[in-house]
Amino acid sequence: MLKKKFIKEKCVTCKQCMIECAVRHSASGNLYEAFTETPKSQYRLQVSIRKDKPHMTVCQNCAKPKCMAACEYGAITKYEDGNVIIDTKKCVGCWACVTECPFGAITKDTELNFAFNCDDCKGFDTMACVEACKTGALIYTEKHARYQPV
Repeated sequence: MLKKKFIKEKCVTCKQCMIECAVRHSASGNLYEAFTETPKSQYRLQVSIRKDKPHMTVCQNCAKPKCMAACEYGAITKYEDGNVIIDTKKCVGCWACVTECPFGAITKDTELNFAFNCDDCKGFDTMACVEACKTGALIYTEKHARYQPV
C-alpha cells in the first residue's frame, strides 16, 4: 500500500502541494477555475515553518483516532487501509473532531458547515501533493496497514 512521506530537509515551502491538493478537490479540477469557484476549494494539508524548519500538518491516521471517538454523528471512519476520513455529507459542523485532533489536521469549512481532513486522494490513482512536489520532499513509500479496530 502506498502512503506519502514528508522529508522536511528537502522542502522549500513552495506550497505547490497545497495548491494541487485544493485543485484536486475542486469541482472543476482546473487550476485556473478552482480558486474562483463557490464554494472555494480548500487544501487538506498545510506546509509552514516551525522552529526555522519546514513542517507539514496533515492527518496522521491515528491507530485510535480521538476525532472519530469525539464524533457523535458517525461522520468519521477508519478504513482497513488505515486512512481516517471525514464524510462531509454526515458532518454537522459541531467541530468536536477539530478540538480533539492533537495534530491540528482537521479543517473547518464554516461556509458549508463541515470539517475535512487529508484523504490521501482516496478514489484517485495518485496523490496530488506527492505528484506536485518537485524537490522530493513528498514521496510515496510502501506502508503496511496497521489497522486496529477501534
